[in-house]
Amino acid sequence: MAGKKPIVAKYEVIKLEHAQADALEDKVKNPLYGFKCLHYSVSESSQKLTIPILNKTGKSGSVRVKTVDAEAKAGEDFEAVDRVLEFKNGESQQQVDIIIHDDDNWEPDEDFFVQLFDPINDLELDG
Repeated sequence: MAGKKPIVAKYEVIKLEHAQADALEDKVKNPLYGFKCLHYSVSESSQKLTIPILNKTGKSGSVRVKTVDAEAKAGEDFEAVDRVLEFKNGESQQQVDIIIHDDDNWEPDEDFFVQLFDPINDLELDG
């Protein structure tokens, strides 16, 4: 059918994302902050998604964490997150909880993104 996107299994998307992440050269990866895992799949009935944020150096500092809508929409499918994590010296990980909304309607898989930003200039972190 013209104009339709091809059907791609979710597993294939996840496999491709991890392959791309593994292929990133160390010089491209952000040296300060990152995610423990690059992809999560959660049922609406789970009520929340907990995402570990890594402080790779273990030094004190801060990073801004924001959710970004895709097919899943903040306020409708999940609660938006926009907060700054403050890491103390020696603290290597913190977590962010994202509340997931459950409803009685069947829906296909919907995605949203979590991104890391510099808290001072609000630029998305590389990597």
